[in-house]
Amino acid sequence: MQFLGRERELKLVQTELDVQRPSLIIVFGRRRIGKSRFLREAAKNRPEIYFQATRVSSRLNLEQFKSEVGKAIGSRPQLEALSSWEGVLHYVAERAGEHSKLIVTIDEFPYLLDNEPALPSILQKFWDSGALTDGAMKLILCGSAISQMEDLLAERNPLYGRKTLSLDMKALPLVDVAKFFPNYTADDIIRTHAIFGGIPYYLQLCDAQEPLRDNVIKLLLTETGTLIDEPNTLLQTELREPSFYSSVVAAISDGSNTKSEIANRLGVKADSIGPYFSKLLALDLIDNSKSLDADEKGRNRRYRVADSLMSFWHRFVRPNLSAISSGFGQEVYDRVVKPRFSEYMGAAFEPIALQFARLHLQEVLAVPAQEVGQIWGHADFDIDLAGRLLDGAFFYGECKWRSRVIDLGHVRLLRERSEKTTYGAGATGKHYLFFSRSGFSNDVESLAKEDERLHLITPETLVNPQRR
Repeated sequence: MQFLGRERELKLVQTELDVQRPSLIIVFGRRRIGKSRFLREAAKNRPEIYFQATRVSSRLNLEQFKSEVGKAIGSRPQLEALSSWEGVLHYVAERAGEHSKLIVTIDEFPYLLDNEPALPSILQKFWDSGALTDGAMKLILCGSAISQMEDLLAERNPLYGRKTLSLDMKALPLVDVAKFFPNYTADDIIRTHAIFGGIPYYLQLCDAQEPLRDNVIKLLLTETGTLIDEPNTLLQTELREPSFYSSVVAAISDGSNTKSEIANRLGVKADSIGPYFSKLLALDLIDNSKSLDADEKGRNRRYRVADSLMSFWHRFVRPNLSAISSGFGQEVYDRVVKPRFSEYMGAAFEPIALQFARLHLQEVLAVPAQEVGQIWGHADFDIDLAGRLLDGAFFYGECKWRSRVIDLGHVRLLRERSEKTTYGAGATGKHYLFFSRSGFSNDVESLAKEDERLHLITPETLVNPQRR
């Protein structure tokens, strides 16, 4: 299968693999994010030992690692006689001189720590020995247990200060999602992102030749659909007390967006759910934000479900599981999903616009963004998108996923709101951005041609940003 997207991350890793010195690369990210496939792509046409650990004894993992070593660089009696991780690693380092810049990838590294907790110390000793120098060996440690992988970089860990590159892999941006669906319209690519997110595993399950409706029914609204229980499976795999975590996500999905509201919904004290938030945030399943004009010491934050599939599942799948299990998935789509999907997209469109602002404003405003967020908490207004450019200019935006075009009234209202907030107060040369699915009135389009600080952004621009 063709590898799609992640050009920036590939360049970072491949640049590190090219340098004439040893490398210790740490790669982590949630499950389904495509880490293993990414690393195989990065190592393409290079000498590599690839080993994926499993939840078995340390001895069995070591034997499998030795087997992969033998397949990649040849087995000798010396290798067969080795019975320790340190010994096998030194054997590989000695042979690396015959395979310049040999890559040794240990995938699902945290599985090894279950039965070999001293392994980071062993790797530290191996790294500090200088054994990797002659062949400029590249050691890659990869894992889905984010907290354990982040711990490898912590000051208290034996490997602290030794990594040469770390990569926290996130979901694909919209422009990469578009590459999976070359025949979809821009609208349908955005809808697809709002349902399946930027998770490569989910996107690859979709049939790019089939309409989005058919993919949703096949994967999510059929009793045997591959993703019908994916949110539960993900929580059960990653977390203890998965039912409580699921309840937290359900509360946020249903509209509770502050810590106190979520706690009240669950019938617990607000202080007790902080650790649950931390783990869901670390997995990129939820996120939180503070209004850009809020007091720096203010603690009031809004939470939202960041994982698109989980958001869609809680909105449309979970409440209708009985009907789906009875074989009425098509009816659920036509009678529940379709009539309410525009409302769902109203909320889902904002983070897509925020992502665009973080990654692609230089294509629209010629200057990248330094800060991107939202403004909220005022009695009479919110601002969907706001921020500051690297040149110090402020910008404000409105996002509309609906059948009505943006008219001059919307332009006036956004300008008025930008003057009411303390964010950017007194600044001149403010930019105004309008993200609209349905387009813009003739008056607004004419005004945008005259006013270089008024920017109109369509679905086509979101999917395929191009520098002016």
